[in-house]
Amino acid sequence: MDPDVWHNDDEALVQELREAVAARASVPDHAMESAKAAFDWRYVDDELELLTLSYDSLLAGSPGVRGPALDTTRMLVFDGEQLTIDLELGAEMLMGQIVPARLDRVFLECADRRTVECHVDDAGFFLLRRPDRGPIRLKCQHGEGAGVVTEWITI
Repeated sequence: MDPDVWHNDDEALVQELREAVAARASVPDHAMESAKAAFDWRYVDDELELLTLSYDSLLAGSPGVRGPALDTTRMLVFDGEQLTIDLELGAEMLMGQIVPARLDRVFLECADRRTVECHVDDAGFFLLRRPDRGPIRLKCQHGEGAGVVTEWITI
């Protein structure tokens, strides 16, 4: 619609409006498929069991100590109904064990939407490169079934 044109004819204005609405209504197929896929992911976490943080060595320091030494390893334990994840945050690596060892994939998710995947060995161990500072969480999955997710922690 040209803002400089004044319509003396209502039919011409209505026709121009019809064309504008029709052009807006035609959404490309790939955009519609992407929108539907994003909509389907709204409740994906609802199928996952939430593991809660039951131990954090950062919070278990001795009274009277100002804070943890910068070169110490941080130990975390996440508990759920069926399993536990023990996590060790080193300077460069993140090492964990799932007990009992029944899950085969671990996804490390960062708050900036980066995700790194690794496989769990037969004993339940996994190893990931430690991400930069910020919130992270782990999602664990066995096959195509539902899995577990830890609450967010800040490293």
